[in-house]
Amino acid sequence: MIKIFYKNKFILLSEKPSDNSITKINFSDKEILKKELNIFLDTNNSESINIFNICEDQHLDFYTGHFKFIQAAGGIVTNANDELLLIKRLGFTDLPKGKVEKNEIIIDCAAREVSEECGIELKDLSNFDFFDFTFHIYPYKNQYALKETSWFKMTFTKDYDLKPQTEEDISEVFWVNKINLKDYFENMYPELIELMEKY
Repeated sequence: MIKIFYKNKFILLSEKPSDNSITKINFSDKEILKKELNIFLDTNNSESINIFNICEDQHLDFYTGHFKFIQAAGGIVTNANDELLLIKRLGFTDLPKGKVEKNEIIIDCAAREVSEECGIELKDLSNFDFFDFTFHIYPYKNQYALKETSWFKMTFTKDYDLKPQTEEDISEVFWVNKINLKDYFENMYPELIELMEKY
């Protein structure tokens, strides 16, 4: 089951209809699917939808058939005090992440983005471990993009001042105690809140 966020609503992809009360659309009904996706993407509509009868090997066809599909990667970084690294980007609390470059290995992208966005030297990151995916939709060049982000846990092994990548609209880089993480949810994207709740 995959949850794809758009603003404060989501598309749920599943093989069987979900148990909740959201609108359900059969993946094989292509005309209805297209119509319901257009309704979903209308910013005035706040209802989430469940697209069912779609198996895992059909997910990529759905992504590329209806959206500009973009792969990204990011880091869930902790330090020696078991604090979590967060950034402030365009007023939102976020995690360091970015698009995978051509021929780039996804885990290398995650490390590079953490390094570039937070002012951390690559050699000071270790203990890489894949954690989860998030998916979200956003307007992109007169269409909509669907971004799949691969998240990797990693450890910052040193102790020096970090520097936000201001050219990427990052204004702050800071550490938070995991106990206080929920204090930052109010200003965080829904897909990241769900990711952090799993963490």
